[in-house]
Amino acid sequence: MTNWTLPGRLQLERYRNRGFLKAAMAAAALVADADGEVTLSERYRIDAILERLERLRLYDPHKAIEILNRFLANLSDEADSARPVLLGKVSRMANDPEAAQILIRIAHSVSDADGVVSEAETDRIDQIRAVLNLPVDGDVAAP
Repeated sequence: MTNWTLPGRLQLERYRNRGFLKAAMAAAALVADADGEVTLSERYRIDAILERLERLRLYDPHKAIEILNRFLANLSDEADSARPVLLGKVSRMANDPEAAQILIRIAHSVSDADGVVSEAETDRIDQIRAVLNLPVDGDVAAP
């Protein structure tokens, strides 16, 4: 039996959850960019999610924001090709019901950050739900 040290366990958890980090940042980027404008309040909300959500606190928040910024740049530069790629990153969590629910809560939280949930954001959340094999208009709680 391997006797993992605390740093070794943390490193292993980061490795195991790397896909979740990318899926979370992809979901956040997809929703934040849905209406064509990423607001400061949406960015603050994503920062708060990174601080609050245990599965994301494993990571340096700066690295998570780098991933988010890369995804947002891709959406800005090549939306038609970037959107399916990011939805693909989210879809990798479809077989993990807990992760899927968390991703939907993240998406809703980002959409509500500026106090106005646009139709484009609602449509994007529905797309995220679809790739996660979740029913549209399901109940969610904030992350």
